Amino acid sequence: MNTKNKFNSTLYYTYVNEDQIDVELLCIICNEPYQSPVNCLRCGQTLCERCYYTWEKQHLTCPFCRQAGSLYVPVITRIVLNQLNRLNVQCILCQQTNIKRGNFFDHITYSCPKQIIICTGKCGWKGHREKLENHLIRCRQKSHWFGFLRKWNFSACTRPTTSS
Repeated sequence: MNTKNKFNSTLYYTYVNEDQIDVELLCIICNEPYQSPVNCLRCGQTLCERCYYTWEKQHLTCPFCRQAGSLYVPVITRIVLNQLNRLNVQCILCQQTNIKRGNFFDHITYSCPKQIIICTGKCGWKGHREKLENHLIRCRQKSHWFGFLRKWNFSACTRPTTSS
């Protein structure tokens, strides 16, 4: 029961046109579109994987059929997963809208300008992706300058003297 991304993506987006989402795609526990949906093998009902684990810790039964020890398996039906992946979301960081939920992980990982990222030059800088290019220019100039200074032989340099 794994998803492509391990971070809680719902903290980063909201649904566009929530009132138009098919009720069949909503979890009865959290009332949100399914995240990693799972089915009860006994009654066939579906809920979010996280909702299932939260419920199971407290009740030890299926929330629908109330049978103890009910087994849940990941939903593998492509039509359901595709419908969920096609839901439009809005990134709460950059406000970009109409991102397909199935593409949201890529948006955050590779293109969201407001996502906090770490300098690829390993200097320790953290900032918004949109500021990385300007930072890299300064970062590379600084590392180039320090590299130049390390190679310079300061002991061979002498201060010019003035004669009186």
